[in-house]
Amino acid sequence: MRLCLDSFVPPLDRITKGTASWIRDLGFSAVGVDLERSVAVDKDAAGKVRKILDGEGIAIGQVWSVGTPFVRPDPGESAAHLQILRDRVPLAAALGCRVLLTEAGGMHPANAWYPHLENHGEEALDRLAVALKEIAPFAADFGISVAPEMSLMTILSTVDRAVALLEEIDQPGVGINFDPANILDPLSLYDSGAFMDDAFDRLGSRIVNVHAKDSAAREVQSIVHLEERPAGQGVLDYGRLLCRASALPEWTCVVVEHLTDYGQVEEVRRFLVESAAKAGVRFQ
Repeated sequence: MRLCLDSFVPPLDRITKGTASWIRDLGFSAVGVDLERSVAVDKDAAGKVRKILDGEGIAIGQVWSVGTPFVRPDPGESAAHLQILRDRVPLAAALGCRVLLTEAGGMHPANAWYPHLENHGEEALDRLAVALKEIAPFAADFGISVAPEMSLMTILSTVDRAVALLEEIDQPGVGINFDPANILDPLSLYDSGAFMDDAFDRLGSRIVNVHAKDSAAREVQSIVHLEERPAGQGVLDYGRLLCRASALPEWTCVVVEHLTDYGQVEEVRRFLVESAAKAGVRFQ
């Protein structure tokens, strides 16, 4: 497994040799980059970015497709997003990355991440499966896994639903972006090791990316609220997570994301490296 930085990384059109050296000097062997409509990048430009990073020994560990949730209330919007994803598959390949991430989607009219009753029904999961089936063979031809991200309030909210989705598709070109902090609930929060063991046992090598964040419960009365925190500042069992992630293919990345303070980068990196050592595993 590789340690990948996805915070404070500039847009693709602003990545330079200095950026690559900065990432390497921070102690990361891979970086996460975004594909977004506001930054025009073709295959030639993507190849130049890859060459810059390769020259400093930095791999691209994940490519995030911004603004393309698979499922939205309007089928026309979903279809448009699917076409954008198809257009971005060759770009991910040109960047030398195996993983193209995006949102599973949701039925809330304003935001694909927001809660909605229909997100947890079979119809929404079927729509996600249909879209993934359509893009999977195309992605596989490029050696790419298109990986929707799991999140508690979206269509892909539980391990059960992820397993059902993959059983329905059962073909290369599709994987899962596993972010345990996104799908822990108050009942699993304090037994996250067992929760993650179950996820890895059932999803196995279909996990193509792991996000490194943490989760903790706020000290409030009555309704329990969970909050996201940087890795090492919550209760997630990172020893178990890194031990299980180390059994995935060596190119798989553990991705540090959502940091808001630059000073957190070294703190989180140190925590992950030390947690891996305590678990008897290491980063490439």
